[in-house]
Amino acid sequence: MEKNKQYISSDEALIASFFAEHREPIADNGFTERVLSALPQRENASWAEAMRLRRWSLWLNVLGTIAGIGLLIYLGVFTEWMQFLQHLSNRLISGVLYFDYSNLLVQFMLFLHRLHELMPSPTQLLAIALTSMILTAVGIKRVVTDLQ
Repeated sequence: MEKNKQYISSDEALIASFFAEHREPIADNGFTERVLSALPQRENASWAEAMRLRRWSLWLNVLGTIAGIGLLIYLGVFTEWMQFLQHLSNRLISGVLYFDYSNLLVQFMLFLHRLHELMPSPTQLLAIALTSMILTAVGIKRVVTDLQ
């Protein structure tokens, strides 16, 4: 492995020395200066104005979002959802309060006993593994083609 690193570094050194020896200046004839002088100059006042408008836009978006959510709550769009969450939290609290902690070990052993029923079969595990490998390969291919 160490020899490969030496070959790579010596090849890179040879390439760098080749390009250093064969460097030729490109005649510009003032082209760069003409292009830079033709570009419009950015004014600090317009930049500050744009930043001020962006800040106002951000605050208007935040206030609009809050107002929209408030209006949806006022109209009762979320009442069913809120009732569900309230019922769920009541069930969780009552479950915690009335849970028999002395029976916890028995419940855990029953869970472990039934765990094999909850686990997927070997065929299902193989299908999950193959599907994830295919989706990963497709994703990698898409990323590589996007980078090119």
